[in-house]
Amino acid sequence: MYIIVMLRINIYIPEDLNKMLDFTAKYHKKAKAEIVRKAIQAGLRVIQPKSNSAQALLNLAKMAEKIPTKGNIPDDFIKNLDYYTWGGKKRE
Repeated sequence: MYIIVMLRINIYIPEDLNKMLDFTAKYHKKAKAEIVRKAIQAGLRVIQPKSNSAQALLNLAKMAEKIPTKGNIPDDFIKNLDYYTWGGKKRE
């Protein structure tokens, strides 16, 4: 037996979406929260990148190659470690 830990989040949805959610929950005789969880899970399956373990490791290795480790290490390397590791914005 295992315990599922549920985390609470708050979101804002348009009124028409809330009406659809109410209708669906009543139709299936389920709680709105359960319908939302199932919809999120189904939606994430559609948009999640399709990557197998080997490809994920190769992608990680390519990212690791970008991290400066020898020679001219930037002065702001520690401050901007996330930038040099994953990309995105530099801290000022």
